[in-house]
Amino acid sequence: MNIHLCKGDETLDQALEYINEHDSEGRRYTFDKEADRCYIGDEAFVNAPVIINYKNNYWALHIAE
Repeated sequence: MNIHLCKGDETLDQALEYINEHDSEGRRYTFDKEADRCYIGDEAFVNAPVIINYKNNYWALHIAE
């Protein structure tokens, strides 16, 4: 699992763009801002390949199909 910490005024969309551009294996990710919000220790958090931490809130990314 990788965790992306948003910097300053970076938005969730900018974080996703950065992650997709810099994935070492060329994978692309996606997420739903409502459905994919998660909490430390829950199933989505534990199983996500990438987590975005935005102002101490977390979103679980999924590999795009």
